[in-house]
Amino acid sequence: MSVKISDTLSQLVEELVERSPFFRSWKPDIVDLAISRKFLLSFDSLVKSFPALIAAGAARMTDEESRTVLAVNLYQECGEGDITRTHHAIYRKFLATAGIDVSSIQENDFARDWRNRLSEYINKTASVGEAIGALAAGEFLAQPALGRIYPILKAHYLQADQEYFTKHLELETEHVREITVLISRQDDREVLSGFKVGLSEWETYFDQLAEFICEKQSVVGS
Repeated sequence: MSVKISDTLSQLVEELVERSPFFRSWKPDIVDLAISRKFLLSFDSLVKSFPALIAAGAARMTDEESRTVLAVNLYQECGEGDITRTHHAIYRKFLATAGIDVSSIQENDFARDWRNRLSEYINKTASVGEAIGALAAGEFLAQPALGRIYPILKAHYLQADQEYFTKHLELETEHVREITVLISRQDDREVLSGFKVGLSEWETYFDQLAEFICEKQSVVGS
């Protein structure tokens, strides 16, 4: 992958974050404790969806090295063999120590649709480069997204076990570097095409999340 296309992918992520109603409204003077809680309960379904998406990407790889990179990523997501250390388990620990009752969690239709559309694209797109591009969209977006979301969540839940968020803010630097190596072996046009599809799915998710969180509450800023 050329430096130019790498810069293009980063720019596309930056533009999404800047125009997104969700991220534009995620500010300390707008997001109160109730909104944070609603976000955290909804986000649970995404956290538990990541392993299946990574596995789908690994299955599409045609060379051993690329498959291994994604397999290691999947191994990390799954707690490196310890079910109490899966990323979803660590996320649930944050919720529990934040005093949030997980029995009330119900998967939103829009989160299920996001996962199904992205999974179908990764599994069925004709090009490995497009599949990698779609996965890369989530990796490139993770740090900018968490960088905006987490400070407010932390301020609202100082007593909670922060490992899930601090761990991911560290891991995503490594994951972006790893997936950049993978896409360097692909055709730039295919990677860009898949990246745009993946990023579009993420934008749709965050748009619908903003609507869900704002139900009966006027919090979306201009």
